[in-house]
Amino acid sequence: MTKEEVYEAALQELHRIEEGTSTIELIAGDILLGDVQYRTSNGWTFVVLSDGAVWDYIHSITVPSGEQLKIWPGTGEDECAALGLLQDYHPPGEQSKSIWGLL
Repeated sequence: MTKEEVYEAALQELHRIEEGTSTIELIAGDILLGDVQYRTSNGWTFVVLSDGAVWDYIHSITVPSGEQLKIWPGTGEDECAALGLLQDYHPPGEQSKSIWGLL
C-alpha cells in the first residue's frame, strides 16, 4: 500500500471505531499526559497525545502488518487529504471519553 492508502485505511478504521464495528484497548501510556497507545480489534495501533487527559492529536499509527507512520508533526513530504484529516482527527461527541477514555 502507498502511504496515502494507509492514511485512508486508518481513517476507515477510525470510522469503524466510531460505528462500534471495531473496538480499542489501551495497551500503554498514561492517559493524563503524553503518548497513549491503543490497539484495535483489527490490529491497528494508534498513538494519541494526551494533554491532561484531553485528546490532542494522533502522533502515529501502526498498520496490522507492522509498518509505522508518523502522523504529527508532519514532515511535509507526504501531504495528502487523508493525512490532513488524520492530523485534524478528534473523536466525535462524547466518544473521546466513552470509547478512548480521554476527555
